[in-house]
Amino acid sequence: MAASLFADVPFRAKIIGGAIIVVPLATLALLGAIFLRPAPIEQRLVWGCYTADNAPPISVEESKIRIVDGTRRSLSYIAEPCKEGYRLTVHPALILKASEGGRYSFEQGRGIGYFWPLLSEASDNPRKVHSPEDFGGRIDIAAEGRSAIYVRSKDGNNCG
Repeated sequence: MAASLFADVPFRAKIIGGAIIVVPLATLALLGAIFLRPAPIEQRLVWGCYTADNAPPISVEESKIRIVDGTRRSLSYIAEPCKEGYRLTVHPALILKASEGGRYSFEQGRGIGYFWPLLSEASDNPRKVHSPEDFGGRIDIAAEGRSAIYVRSKDGNNCG
């Protein structure tokens, strides 16, 4: 019969030893949940007219994203923190598809919506946006295996 490793250890010592391990780990988990939570992002930080090469402009407004291609389509969205950076969660699922001539257009996709990562001014990596202040007026929208980087225009003329 095999003897247990802690068979000769008093019960009180087992409780103290377990507390020495569990209490610091629980404290770290609680502090991480409190202090490592990303700051919320205000919707107004992303408002504006965005353009990308060979793709229709989009206008991010207070309550919707309007696609400026003559179709009068719009998307609802939420600007929110995510595991790595910040994103726009958009509904319904419209994706950028390449058409003949290399131009892109928004078409209905599968699913209930998509996530568009927010980018800093100097990087195409969404992980570089650690706080709302790091947002550089750029949005990454997946387009058939590639990305279309939408950049907020300074004058807003393309969104009419």
